[in-house]
Amino acid sequence: MAQFIEDSSLQDWKVIGSGGFGQIYKARHRQWACDVAIKLLRYDDGTNESLLREIKRMREASSPHVIRVLGVFKGLPPNSGWATQLGMVMELMERGTLASLQEALDGPPPWPLVFRLAHQVAQGINFLHSLPRPVLHLDLKPPNVLLDDSLNAKLTDFGLSRISYSVTQVSKKDDKEGGGTTNYMPPEAFGLTYKPKRASDIYSYGILIWSILTTI
Repeated sequence: MAQFIEDSSLQDWKVIGSGGFGQIYKARHRQWACDVAIKLLRYDDGTNESLLREIKRMREASSPHVIRVLGVFKGLPPNSGWATQLGMVMELMERGTLASLQEALDGPPPWPLVFRLAHQVAQGINFLHSLPRPVLHLDLKPPNVLLDDSLNAKLTDFGLSRISYSVTQVSKKDDKEGGGTTNYMPPEAFGLTYKPKRASDIYSYGILIWSILTTI
């Protein structure tokens, strides 16, 4: 079970990212004497099912190329009023995302860095696909690749992931959870009978590499 981290343990909150899911904050953990990242959901169905599912899957995915979950936040984040929220506390990747690196560069990254990023992302995907209960990421794109101080890559954001019970398809109970980012989805994903596969991540990986080389 993940460790619960209360708001009393965190200080100096700062928004560092946002999206359809909600916001990501940077904060200082008083006892650990280090900065952490906290992901909070914008919407809540009353059970926090989507967040807890993502935490469970990311804790199962322990790899140098998958973001590390440190615990579960439970408390009152800044400007939240009186509503207690749950969030995911993760290691902080100071260099942001691959998308932010692309925006900062005037052209593609140097070839040695391109090869290293491509290799590390591939290692992360291979690790997920090789778990005893393989995980499909299903939203592989530059904003979901985080970079540390040395520009090493780690995968994040498993809100759309599925547990794959076979080489080709995911479980029936997960079929309702469609999603992904259009530009990175395989063409067959737009069909009414589409079932996510490991090949879906491989297609997205190819588009990701193309985006690095073309800086789109």
